[in-house]
Amino acid sequence: MIFVSTKMRKIVIGCCLLFMLIVSSCGGGKKNTDPFASLTEQIDSLSVVQRDSVQDTIPVVEEVIPATADESFADFFYNFASDKDFQLTRVIFPLTTYKGKQAIRVQKDEWKHDPLFSNDPAYTVLFEREEDMEMEKDTSMHSIQVDIINLNNEHVKRYYFQRKKLAWFLEAINIEKLGHESDGNEDFMQFYKQFASDSVFQSERLNDPLGFVTADPDDEFEILETTLEPGQWFAFRPPMIPGKLTNVHYGQKERLDTDRKIVEFKGFGNGFNNTLYFERHNGIWKLMKFEDLSD
Repeated sequence: MIFVSTKMRKIVIGCCLLFMLIVSSCGGGKKNTDPFASLTEQIDSLSVVQRDSVQDTIPVVEEVIPATADESFADFFYNFASDKDFQLTRVIFPLTTYKGKQAIRVQKDEWKHDPLFSNDPAYTVLFEREEDMEMEKDTSMHSIQVDIINLNNEHVKRYYFQRKKLAWFLEAINIEKLGHESDGNEDFMQFYKQFASDSVFQSERLNDPLGFVTADPDDEFEILETTLEPGQWFAFRPPMIPGKLTNVHYGQKERLDTDRKIVEFKGFGNGFNNTLYFERHNGIWKLMKFEDLSD
């Protein structure tokens, strides 16, 4: 039995060698042809397919910095205030906070996420002229300041943002006293503090009639201009936060002695947009027009 098995193995080996010789001699004159080349190609092809299939199943991990983060300051600021990981990449450390003659420097490992006013129902931007409101769309600016105004203790916390290599960064914070008029006329900040917190005072300072501008409910591309009764104003008024205002300095004119103030209320990434138009007549501030152009 052992002799037969060994003989048969020799026969099998001989047949294999003969087969390889025949395959090699049928190469059409081609030299050094690998008889297993096609099999090798199939294996390589299968490996490529497998690698591609595995690659397709790997989840794409988004970068910390969104691709559209710096298309406009509003886009950047939304991400900066709401995303703590993104914020950490856009603060120049050590960050200095100035308060009078005092300067406090914060290192990166000491930084705590600052939501600014992203948790508020809306933030405000102050203007004096309607044409200045277009500055919000300007993408060529390289320096913008953002204010959080505490009307109770009359201090302003101002954040200084600079654009470096097309990306926005927070480079300093300054805490300073809120400025007021000294000419005897009613100061706007003091007026607004009471207007936002006292409904009786508020009703007394509504112009009669109070202008109202809004989108036509039957045609979103049309604008309706009408008036509001005091009761309607209280039903539709924007969310005014008592004791607090915010402002974004895009480069608009700012004077303490102005007789016109425009307060724009903007939602944080939700399309909310209300605007209040105030005017001062005979030294007294009144709300002249209310505009609701929310999306």
